[in-house]
Amino acid sequence: MKKIVIIGAGGRIGAMFAHELKGKDILGIGREGEVKDIESGNILLKTNKGTEVLKIKAINDSDFGNDFIPEAIFLCTKNPINSVVKYYYQIIKEKGWKTPILFIPQNGIIASDEAKEALKDVFGDEAEKIKSVRISLFNSVSREVIDNKVHLSYVLPIRLSFAPMSGFFEKEEIEKVFEGTGIEAESVSFENFRNMEFSKLFLNLIGMASASHNLTVEQGFENEKVFKEEIGMLREYIKVVKLDKGKFLNFKYYPVKTMACLFNNLPMWLLIRLRGVIGKLINKGRREKKKDLDEIEYYNGAVVELGKKIGIDTPISRLLIERVVKNNINNYK
Repeated sequence: MKKIVIIGAGGRIGAMFAHELKGKDILGIGREGEVKDIESGNILLKTNKGTEVLKIKAINDSDFGNDFIPEAIFLCTKNPINSVVKYYYQIIKEKGWKTPILFIPQNGIIASDEAKEALKDVFGDEAEKIKSVRISLFNSVSREVIDNKVHLSYVLPIRLSFAPMSGFFEKEEIEKVFEGTGIEAESVSFENFRNMEFSKLFLNLIGMASASHNLTVEQGFENEKVFKEEIGMLREYIKVVKLDKGKFLNFKYYPVKTMACLFNNLPMWLLIRLRGVIGKLINKGRREKKKDLDEIEYYNGAVVELGKKIGIDTPISRLLIERVVKNNINNYK
């Protein structure tokens, strides 16, 4: 599988995939400003192996459908994604192209449902045959603008898990997308794709309470009151997942099931004693200043909505959202 379209190629995740899917014929799609940045060499990718300029062919979204027929599409725009999926797959349908595999790497547990709904709106009952894949990306990508250049930073190797969402194909068909790229891709079964989402969201939630106080994970964990809020929020989420008949998975490099078990079952007094060590370990692995709160509605907001669905309250997640909105942290509104 060679021909891949990256939608949102000028953004953090899109640029990373566009650069790291080495050996593929990549077409980047983005807004006018993003395309100009790519064409001007203004997007720099900084990793532990050095700094490189993002070099790909890029077009505006309005030009999609001309002559590049993709075998796969990586949809790397921010949540929500319903309208974006509809836009591109309606063009694909009208062109009569063979439908490319859709890869969904957004955080949270809502994107997969939105993608399925959008495909059904376009293809009706035939949507179940459209091949789509859910990705859980474990690398964080930070963004800075320095002297009018976009600096995107992340640590190699890229690690992710993937699970088929719809369509009928062998996992080897998905693995071929990552062959020869250096990306470490771990396969998860179709039956566990929802549990994969639950597990990734658990990782996303760690540090949200700290960030709502404008603190890094390490700073938040050093503060006993904030740390208790972190653990309380995670325990709240664990309860919601269990009542929804979900479970957590242990990935090759991220033992989420084990972490959830420890955070849920160890007594608070022991966790408090260990909080400094835990905070340093988490912060070291992420290498980020503090959590980005731009998508809190897809993190803690998803917990609140899931709680409503199964009939239980999630007061800590609600409190975090209210605090972020009230204090306008990260310009969140």
